[in-house]
Amino acid sequence: MNVNPPVLMPVWMAVVGVVGLIVAAAIILRAFLVTRRDTARSVGDIPMAATERGQWISRVDDAAARYRRHELDLRGLHLELASALRGFATARSGEDLVSATVLEILDMADTTGPRSIMERLRRVRSSRRPLDVNPLGHVGELLAVWEQPSFDRDPDAAAESAINQAREVVTRW
Repeated sequence: MNVNPPVLMPVWMAVVGVVGLIVAAAIILRAFLVTRRDTARSVGDIPMAATERGQWISRVDDAAARYRRHELDLRGLHLELASALRGFATARSGEDLVSATVLEILDMADTTGPRSIMERLRRVRSSRRPLDVNPLGHVGELLAVWEQPSFDRDPDAAAESAINQAREVVTRW
């Protein structure tokens, strides 16, 4: 009687087994990644009708008129414009920004500048103008500029600049 040696498994079977395990692991990993909960805090961009936008422009114009009639000083104008922009940004983004701090607004915004909020504020305050092209980031930086003390050599020029910046935000975003 002849004893035959054992037959070894072919190499192609081992390769198919390894490829099968890799494919199964990829499918399971993809399922976990696709179905995981989104924890990002995204801020929307809600469309706005022209009449509603006009209401926000009229709030900016009303504050400008009150400043020109000397009913408001520069600080009061900044507060009125900040209130109008916070309301406008709330309507556009869907987030409650009326009581949000500048840091919270900048944290919500997807910035085009440095990721560090404190670095952004430092740059904005040193240049005395907003630098972000993201609308919500621009609003937050503009509010940071207006928070600075209102001791300016030419308060009328600062007021006109603030009014123009506020009007630009409402008409462009």
